[in-house]
Amino acid sequence: MEKILRRVRMAERQVARRVKRRNELVHAIEKNQRFQAIARSRQQAGYELNSAIKARHEDLKLGPLAPRRDVSKVDDFGNYWGSISTERALLQFNLTDEQKSARAAWAGGSQYLCIAPGDRVVVTEGPYKGKISTIASINKEVMTVELEGNVGIVNARIPDFISQEGQPPVQQVKAVVPISAIRLVHPLTDPETGTARDVIIRELKPIGITHDRPTRKVFFSRIVPGLNVRIPWPKQLKKEYEDHPADTLRLEVEERTFVPTLLRPPFPESVVDELRNKYSKFRTRHTPEYVAKIEAQEAEKKARQKGARIEEMLLPLQEYNRKMRELRRARGKPELTEEMLEKIGEVIARNRLARLGGGEAAATPTPTPTPAAPEAEVDKVQKAVEELSLRGDAQGTATGGDQPRA
Repeated sequence: MEKILRRVRMAERQVARRVKRRNELVHAIEKNQRFQAIARSRQQAGYELNSAIKARHEDLKLGPLAPRRDVSKVDDFGNYWGSISTERALLQFNLTDEQKSARAAWAGGSQYLCIAPGDRVVVTEGPYKGKISTIASINKEVMTVELEGNVGIVNARIPDFISQEGQPPVQQVKAVVPISAIRLVHPLTDPETGTARDVIIRELKPIGITHDRPTRKVFFSRIVPGLNVRIPWPKQLKKEYEDHPADTLRLEVEERTFVPTLLRPPFPESVVDELRNKYSKFRTRHTPEYVAKIEAQEAEKKARQKGARIEEMLLPLQEYNRKMRELRRARGKPELTEEMLEKIGEVIARNRLARLGGGEAAATPTPTPTPAAPEAEVDKVQKAVEELSLRGDAQGTATGGDQPRA
C-alpha cells in the first residue's frame, strides 16, 4: 500500500511541476503580448503626433497650395486620415493587478472602487479635457469608463473582416476613458458663504467595508480624505425583469425534491466509479478489500524475495550452523541436576579461598567441605594463606615498622 501512496504523491508532484511550467509560459506569453500591444499603441500615437506637426507646418508654409489630406489614403498603420484604430479607441489591453490599482488609485483602488454609474465626472486628459459628463458604464477589467452624450466620440477605422459591403471604412465609435483621466464632480457647501457649488474631487477613500456572506456582496461608503465629507452613492434604478412562458417559477425552484437520510447512501456505490475514475493514479481512497489484497501481495512478494535470497546466498558452513541451531531448538533448554550443582559449588568455594587474604580468611568462616572434597587440599590452602600473611608482616617491619606504606 505504501508503494501506491508513493506513486500517487509522485504523480501529484509531476502534475504540479507541469502546471507550474505551463503557467510560467502562459504568463510570459501574455506579458510579451501586453508589452507589444502597448508599444504598438505608443508608436502609433507618436507617428500620428509627428504627422500632425508636419502637416501643420506644411499648411502654414504653403497656404492655399497645401495638399488635401482628407482623401482615401492609408498611413503606415492602416488608418485613414483623422481616424485611429479600434484598439486605441476601446483600450483593449490586458492589464495586471498593479496596473489596474495604479489606474484607479485616486478612486480608492481597483478592489474598492469609489465611483459608480451615474456619477458626474470631468475629463482631465485628452481631446475632451474639461468636459463634464455622467458615467454610463464601468469596465473593471481594464479600469475604463464610458461617458454619456457626445463625450468620447472618435473616428475609428473598422477592420476589413468586420466591415460589410458598401459600408465606409471609417465610422464614429464611442471611445472609453481611463479612470485615471477623470475626476469626480460633486456639489459641496462652502462653509464661509453657505452656498453649494460643484467641486472637483481629486481623491476618494472607502470606509465602513462590510462583507455580506449570503449574497457575496461588499458594501462600503466613500469620503473625501482631509475633509471627512461623505459622498453619497448615485441612485441606481432597479432592473425590471420580464417574465416569459419558458421561465421557471419561483415556487418550483424553492421546492425541495431531495431529503438526505442516514438510512441509505445518497446514490448507489456503482455511481462512484462513474463520477470518479476507478483506476486513476491520483486515487488515495480505496476499498478495504482492495487494501487487503494489495497488502497480501506485498507480503507474499517480500517473503518470496527474502526466502529466495537466503537460499541462494547460503554457504555450506552456514547450512551446517542452521541445522545445528534447529537441533538445539528442538532439544530445548538444558536442566541442571543436583550433582552438577554440587560440582559448581565446590569450584566456587576453592576459587574464593584462593582470592581471600589473611584477615579476610580469618574473619570469613571456612565453608564446610563437602564429602567429595579432600581435607589435605584444604590444609594446604590454609598453610599457603598463613605464609603469605607472615611474609607481608616481615616486609612491613623491614621498611619502617608502623609507618604507612605508599
